[in-house]
Amino acid sequence: MAIANLINILKNDRQINAGITAHKYIPSKDAEFADINLNDRLRGVLRIKGIEKFYRHQAEGINLIRQGHNVVIMTPTASGKSLIYNIPVIESILQNPETKALYIFPLKGLEQDQVKNLSELLNDCASDVETFPSDSTITKKRRRGINAFAEVYDGDTTPHRRKKIREKLPNVIFTNPDMIHLALNQFHKKWEDFFRNLKYIVIDEVHTYRGVFGSNVSHVLRRLRRICNYWGSNPQFIACSATIANPKELTETLTGLPFYVVDKTGSPQSGKHFLCISPLDSAYSEATRIFLKCVNSGFRTIVFTKARKITELIYKWSIQRAPLLSEKISPYRAGFLPSERREIERKLFSGELTGVISTSALELGVDIGGLDVCILCGYPGSISSTWQRAGRVGRHGQESLIVMIAIKDALDHYLVSHPETFFGKPHEAVTCDPGNTNILKKHLVCAADELYLKNDDPVYDMPAINNIIDELVNEGSLKTGERGDIWFCRKRMPQKDVGIRSIGRPLKLKNEFTNKTIGDLDGRRIYRDAFPGAIYLHRGRQYEILKLDLLNNEAICREVDVQYYTQALSHERVEITGATFRTPSFNNRDIELYSGSLRITYQVTGYDRKHLFNGTRISRHAVEMPEYIFNTEGIYMIVHKNLANQIIDKRFDLAGTLHAAEHVTISSIPLFALCDKGDIGGLSYTVYPEFKIPAIFIYDGYEGGVGLAKRVLDVPYDWINSSIEIIRSCDCEEGCPSCVQDSQCGSANQPLDKKGALYFLNQLL
Repeated sequence: MAIANLINILKNDRQINAGITAHKYIPSKDAEFADINLNDRLRGVLRIKGIEKFYRHQAEGINLIRQGHNVVIMTPTASGKSLIYNIPVIESILQNPETKALYIFPLKGLEQDQVKNLSELLNDCASDVETFPSDSTITKKRRRGINAFAEVYDGDTTPHRRKKIREKLPNVIFTNPDMIHLALNQFHKKWEDFFRNLKYIVIDEVHTYRGVFGSNVSHVLRRLRRICNYWGSNPQFIACSATIANPKELTETLTGLPFYVVDKTGSPQSGKHFLCISPLDSAYSEATRIFLKCVNSGFRTIVFTKARKITELIYKWSIQRAPLLSEKISPYRAGFLPSERREIERKLFSGELTGVISTSALELGVDIGGLDVCILCGYPGSISSTWQRAGRVGRHGQESLIVMIAIKDALDHYLVSHPETFFGKPHEAVTCDPGNTNILKKHLVCAADELYLKNDDPVYDMPAINNIIDELVNEGSLKTGERGDIWFCRKRMPQKDVGIRSIGRPLKLKNEFTNKTIGDLDGRRIYRDAFPGAIYLHRGRQYEILKLDLLNNEAICREVDVQYYTQALSHERVEITGATFRTPSFNNRDIELYSGSLRITYQVTGYDRKHLFNGTRISRHAVEMPEYIFNTEGIYMIVHKNLANQIIDKRFDLAGTLHAAEHVTISSIPLFALCDKGDIGGLSYTVYPEFKIPAIFIYDGYEGGVGLAKRVLDVPYDWINSSIEIIRSCDCEEGCPSCVQDSQCGSANQPLDKKGALYFLNQLL
């Protein structure tokens, strides 16, 4: 059956058809090829694997790498990006068997397919005895039965295996930023031969290094560069990215080095049909209905959900409605054992499974073969992630279908109501901030432990951070050398106290029965998500927080299976600290827009239990929690009395107007910066104490800030227009989760004035 016939089946279902807001066809595109010079042996090996021609972007990237440039490749999913870095790496190893390369992936498990493919290529090339003389290091290792070429070195690698890898170094190490931070950087003297011969550092899925994680990784990479410099190497960086607005800026910020960009793809693109649906009833019921129609029509289908609970629910409903499919469909999520996930991936690839319901766990890295239909149960949160998931289908040249079903969320509702905006919208920018003082200080201590800091440091701009060095000396973290031009670390192995996926000392969440750490939280999230009684979601599982022990920095929790989630009720206040800058973003004498440093005082005072699937409140509970005070950066609007009086004169509620405007402008920030709505905080005042007039504050929800809120200052009119359209496109009267309500609102979405917010935002323009 053709995809067009499936679409007709869906449209002939009256309930599904009534919710369709758009049907967009993205036509196919022919491949564009270019020639590259290749070693005869390598060309022959690739020909055996069916690779005889090279896409234009592959040839461009390989040639730039051969010329010694740092390169970032930004082309669609399944466009052959890995070949761009594998070919130069293989060529270098063929030329010099001592050559080393480091491949970095954001998560454990993403390396498995890649290490297998690279090892096969290297093994096939190395089977030519003329290429590797009998006395070469690689040939000797091969005689001893050792995988001389590529090894995974991550958290799942056993201590015994790690020791073997260090003793008999492979040419290529596959790892992740956490292992570089805790193992390779910290114990670099055990890796001397590897660093001396390190020629390439490959960073895959570079778009995932955003916010706090990206800011930390930027310093992990700077510390890595210092170590390479110490051992006499100067490796090239090669990065691969999904489509984002700023690949050059991101990679240069992450590494501190200049980059060339390859972003014009030559790969063929099969035709894709895209349906946007605003469902008449539950998005989850709609996803189940469409999933079953696709699978029963013979189309291999993947459903992406936003939580493990929803993944399991859709799987359960599907089996209940179609028992004969029990051996043909499967859920997939992070909570599964690695062996279970590999088995599901194998069955998908082989065709034994015709359907899978997955969390974001299948978005990156793993090749799961040729699927036909991708169902997005909820907008994935970014344009970039949407196309990344859509790229899972139609890989073998056949036409495919992507169905995006809106859940009750402002961004979801806006995008399915304005499909032309979605299809015409540029991708988001990825933001990280190596200058975040809190993050920088931690990594300077780690860097000094690995190699003492000095005035002429090869990576860090020491004159620019002298004041931070002085702070660390005064705090006792660093010790100044006798001549005053070098600094040593006073701590032993400070790396183990620095979590690179958070800011500050993370709170450990421990299972009540096993005492095993199941996850961690940092900053404001500790207070918002780990109060006694909170339901905490980790890898899709539900845990109830039983006790929060801030003194010992841990929370005790118990795994539960409940039909509700919790929403913290809180009290906040904002103080303006340090320098602030007025931005000329809007030509409006009644509103001034500023950016600057802020201090946030946040206190959870209670929580609501809400129904998991419809969001209705079940009960309200009080809780006693200490204040959490943190410094960050953000933007704020000062509303002069003339406009405030106009709002009141038009019979809008001033507090509700500002509160609703705060919510909807925060909701639209992820359209422009690759972040989650929960990464951003906000507060509105009818009378801000310092100015005695109304004000709205929007800030990064992390200590020190990471540049998220300020990103919209680059696109102010687009930002406000998107906020206006979110309100306009919602049919509700008073405000709902699809427009001005926020599921994380600390005042339980009271008060809100939807019509007042629309008036205010129009005045802002």
